Amino acid sequence: MDSYIRCLKRGKAAGHDELTVEHLVHAHPILVVLLSLLFNIIILHGIVPLDFGKGIIVPLIKNMDSDKTSCDSYMGITLSPVLSKVFELVLMNDLQSYLQSDDLQFGFKQNSSCAHAIFTLRSVVDHYCHSESTVTI
Repeated sequence: MDSYIRCLKRGKAAGHDELTVEHLVHAHPILVVLLSLLFNIIILHGIVPLDFGKGIIVPLIKNMDSDKTSCDSYMGITLSPVLSKVFELVLMNDLQSYLQSDDLQFGFKQNSSCAHAIFTLRSVVDHYCHSESTVTI
């Protein structure tokens, strides 16, 4: 549990519970034991606290030079409770061997991005265009 807490990024804004990573890092060592007990109870009973799903959506401007009056200039980020982030790390570690995706999935995968998907699409389109085939997208 302690390693999960220590791998979280510090200096981030608090969620609606006003707890930050620093609160957990500098807390009494008994917190690690209590969180372990809490997470085991959550997994055992299959009930997650409602507050784990609550977040604060904050608009951030994408580009400081863009039109600040246009909603297209903003992206929303969600400030989630830090305890739910720790619980997510525990679940990801425990369930990682069961979580698999297709090789053709590009989003939300390590070492993969939108650029990989665009490159693949462009390569396929180029292949069919050079073969003088019709490509409909």
